[in-house]
Amino acid sequence: TMGHMLKAARHDAIVELLRDRPAMRTVDVARNLNVSMATARRDCIALEDKGIIERSWGGIQLVTSVDDHFGDVMNHHAQAKAAIARKAAELVHDGDTIIMDIGTTVHHLSGLLTGRSITVLTASLPVFEALKTAPDVTVVVLGGVWSERYQCFDGQFVAEALTHHQADLAFLGCSGVSANGRVRDTSRSQAHIKQAIIAAASRSYLLVDSEKFPGVGAHSPFTIEEVSGVITTGSLSLDFDAHGESTVEVITA
Repeated sequence: TMGHMLKAARHDAIVELLRDRPAMRTVDVARNLNVSMATARRDCIALEDKGIIERSWGGIQLVTSVDDHFGDVMNHHAQAKAAIARKAAELVHDGDTIIMDIGTTVHHLSGLLTGRSITVLTASLPVFEALKTAPDVTVVVLGGVWSERYQCFDGQFVAEALTHHQADLAFLGCSGVSANGRVRDTSRSQAHIKQAIIAAASRSYLLVDSEKFPGVGAHSPFTIEEVSGVITTGSLSLDFDAHGESTVEVITA
């Protein structure tokens, strides 16, 4: 029986099952693999921790290509991300303290700030690498548990460290924006950190490529209404625009 299947083989089987359908419940996994609910649940948690699947209201689903590993994403939509980064750089003034989130769009911005006289707080290794030798940039690394997948430090330590800082500006990434204005992320701990970033900054901007409408992610760190502005490509056509009362600045790159 499949009950004695090796864990790795079960994990592969779950991924194969998910390739053919948008979502599955844990009970479907147990039934298909002929294992107990406890085993199915453990397997799903392991796959979620590896960033291969995500949990949503419909059950479990494969994490789609929008949230691929950092290197793959970096080359994806590079021109749009560079344009967004240029707009974001215009908001930064010498003397500012800025918080830079993880993600490839925000990383594009770090390359444009090497000549500035600023303080940068970040948990992102690529941002740190880009700015550590910049002559007038003070880099403060927010330490935590290393995440190879996102190339950053992660977890409650990062969120707690942010409570001790006050920044002028924050630049945030995300993995999607749904039509009702909810921002989406695939990682629960990252959602928590994004909330801490917004709380620690006087003004915060979401950098988001138009391909991320609606994007992916079972976790929602905040709504569009909670940031000062959105810097994006193309048009931001979200349902909440119809209310005509949004105070969010939309900057089109």
